[in-house]
This record gives sequence, C-alpha cells and structure tokens, in this order.
Amino acid sequence: MSVTLKSIVDFWREYRRYPIGLVGLGLLLLLIIAALTFPIFGDYQVVKNWLTNQEYFQDYPRAVPPCWVGLLTGQSQTQTIIAKDAEVASFVAVEGPVQGEDGYVRYRITATFTVTGATEPSDVALEAYMSYQADPPGVLIEEIKVVRPDGKEFYLVKPVLPGGLNVNLPLETVAPTIGTVFGYPNTKLPGADVPFSLVGLAQNPVVITRFILPTLTQEYGAELAGASLSQLLTNVYRAIFSDDIAAALKGEDYNVLQGDYQVIITFAGKNLDMEIEPKKFVVKGSCYGLLGTDDKGRPLDQGIYYGVRWALIIGLLTSVITVVVGTLYGIAAGYIGGIVDEVLLRFAQVVYSLPVLPLLILLAALFKPNIWMIIILIVAFSWPGISFVTRSMALQIKSEPYVEAAIAAGAGTLRILILYILPQVLPYMFASMALSVPGAVIAEASLSFLGLGDPDLVTWGKILYDAQDAGAALNGYWWWVIPPGLAIALVGMTFVFIGNALDTILNPKLKR
Repeated sequence: MSVTLKSIVDFWREYRRYPIGLVGLGLLLLLIIAALTFPIFGDYQVVKNWLTNQEYFQDYPRAVPPCWVGLLTGQSQTQTIIAKDAEVASFVAVEGPVQGEDGYVRYRITATFTVTGATEPSDVALEAYMSYQADPPGVLIEEIKVVRPDGKEFYLVKPVLPGGLNVNLPLETVAPTIGTVFGYPNTKLPGADVPFSLVGLAQNPVVITRFILPTLTQEYGAELAGASLSQLLTNVYRAIFSDDIAAALKGEDYNVLQGDYQVIITFAGKNLDMEIEPKKFVVKGSCYGLLGTDDKGRPLDQGIYYGVRWALIIGLLTSVITVVVGTLYGIAAGYIGGIVDEVLLRFAQVVYSLPVLPLLILLAALFKPNIWMIIILIVAFSWPGISFVTRSMALQIKSEPYVEAAIAAGAGTLRILILYILPQVLPYMFASMALSVPGAVIAEASLSFLGLGDPDLVTWGKILYDAQDAGAALNGYWWWVIPPGLAIALVGMTFVFIGNALDTILNPKLKR
C-alpha cells in the first residue's frame, strides 16, 4: 500500500469516529445527488421560463400550499391536475361521430375530475386540437354542462328561447354556433388548438345572458327573487360547485360540494366532419406539489431543486478561491518577513476592516450583477481572515530545523514555500474551505434578497426576494418563505458539520 493511500485510509478511519462529520458527509452527498439529478427529474421548462415568461405558468394555481399540508391540518385539499398530451386520456374522453335521428352528427368531450377541498378550483380548463367542416349553419354547441356529484346538471350552454323556456324546435334555431361561444369559424376550421375555460364561460357576458341566466331563472326563479343581476353574474362560477346553488348565486354562505364532477361539451352539425384531440387538461386546485406555488403560479419545488446546484457552485468555488488566495498571501508574507511582511499585513488589515455587506451592495448596484462577478466580489473581501492565520503558521514553520536546513542547502524561496510550508498548512486549508462555504452562500443569498443578485438565475436568494416583494409573510404564504430559508440553512449546516470534524482531526496534527 502506497504512503498516500495509507494516509487516506488512516484519515478516513479517524474521520469515522466523529458522527457529526458523517452526518455532514451524508448531507453533502444528498446535495450533490440533487444537483446532478435535476436534468433527469427536474423540469427545465419551468426554470427556463421562471424569470422571463409568466404566461408559461398560467395553468398553475397561484399562491397555493403544498398538498401534504392537508394531512397535517386534517382539511382536504383539491389536488391540481396539469395533464398534457398522453396524460390527458386519463381525464378526458372523446365520443363520436354519432348520427342522430334528427339528422345531426354529434361529437362529445367528457372531462372528469374530483373536488375534495373546502374551496372550489380556481379554474377548470381544456385545450383540444380541432379541425372540422360542416354544412350551414355550421358547428353548433348543443350543450355545455357540468354534472355534479349530487346528480344535478349545471348548464352553461343549453338550447333555450329568449323567454327562458326549453324547447324542442329544430336545433339550428335555438343552439348557438361555435363562433358565438368560442369565436371560431362556424363551417370550416382547418385545424387549431381551441381552449375551453369554465371560468371564462361563467364570465362570458353572451353566454351568461343568453344561456346561463335563462336556465337558472327557469329552475330557481322563486329562490332567486331579490337577487341583483350583478350578484348573479359574479357568482355563477361559485354556484357550479356549491351545495346550494341558489344561495351561492345570491352571494350567501355555501359549502363546496365534494366529489366527482364531469364537464361535458356536445358539438352537433349537419354532415359534420370533425377531428378532436385533447392536448391539455387543467384543474387549478387548492394545493400543488411538494412545496406549493408563488403568486405567479411558479412551482416552488422546481425552483428550490434547481437552486441546489448554484448553492454548491457558489459556496464551493468561492470558498476554494478564498482559501487558496488567503493561504498563499499569508504564507508568503510570513516567510518573507521584514518590510514586505509589514506592507502585506497592513493591506490585509485594511481590507479586513472594510464593511463587507454595504460594499457588496454598493458594487452590485453600480455594476450589472452576474453570478461570476458576485463570486469575485465575495472572494475580494473574504481572504484576509485566512491570511492572518496562515501568516502566523508560516512564521512558526520557517523556524523549524528542517526548513533552516533546506535554506542552508540552497533551496529557493518558492521551493521552500511549496514543499516545506504549504504541506503543513494544507490541513488547515481543508477545514477552512468547508467552514467558508456557509458564509459564501449566505452572502449571495443576501445580495439576491436585496434584488442585487444575478437577474438571470433562479437561486434561493432570488426566491426569497420575490417572496418579500410580494408580501408573502404578511399574506401567510409560509411555504414561499420557509423552504428556501431552510435550504440555505441546510447547506450551511452541512459544511459546518464537515468543517468541525476536519478541524477536530487536523488541528492536533498541526500542533505537533
């Protein structure tokens, strides 16, 4: 066994004696795995659009907590569904073409979802690729309805006369065209992605006045007496999910009806040739994922997952450069001595005495901040502390007999620094690198929290800045504040554990 390998084995045997060091090593391994596996398990599209494209997050519910909160509070939450492409088939079915006795060809879309929370979903949306061709009057919307868990059918579109009576007249005289409801050509569409939104329909003035209100008036006429038109228009969407539809329409208290819902859209037309392919189905529930969402709908678990890599890069790179610069500076000053030592020492003391955070804030505000400039700035103000310790070590080591013998034998300054002094300082360097990481991570997070971080990166400090800017703490969005703070603390704790273990093992060797 070589000397180097034997030294490593001996060191590992010593390191294993310290449980706190093993815990730190285990946490570091988990952090490294998290950083390396983001390309596999993370969502790069979320990170790519995080800072520049807010429209990408329109399908996500805004400012909702993580779904596991319901297990702790005992209150059920409606889980968010964001199904795309092949996943849509689990929730959306398409039937057709079906030839009716009245001569119309029909296609039907049925979307199924479950509400288990105390509040209704903020929206239910479907997007489908559609192409069609039909004889005049074109593609008709025979009905759009929500089948509730209690068996009631809430119609958003239903053929009715202006007076509000359901009729059995020819469909073309009482059913709206697809253009009336969705704004698309009535007779021919070569192909387009057609969006459907339950909220959008419930707030569409044409749909409300021509179809929803006549149906509701016919069904709940007496119960709605005294309700203003503005109340009815405002509360249509809530009424869909209410255990008391009339009460919800009047703005009175109600409970959300929990259970399975179906949204059914039926298209009809003469000689209708239609292709329907559901592309996306979204239910914006009252919770999302492991860490919830922010006020723009961005999933925080992806932001924090992605931030691991930058926390490690910033922490490790900054600490390595800081320790190397400080060590070389300190041992050079201590070994050379004399006026050179005095000048180098005074310069280091001046840098050490500067108020670091205010200067970092000033410099980051003056120059366009990016992550590499921030690393350089942190290094520029962090090296003096290391240099003081290594200088004193160099002063002690250079008086050792083996160093004096090397000098007498004609060894040059550089050879003595590299081969005789630096190896004695290396153990301290390793411990210092580990202990320097938390300070670097916190410094970057502090700048980002103040809005002076790299504007093009998703970091934990940036997430905290957005939370502070949106008043997350005041609004009770704790899941937006606590996880990134805990992540920063976890990285700091990891390297403090490792550094303390290294310091305990290596410092006694330095004393010998």
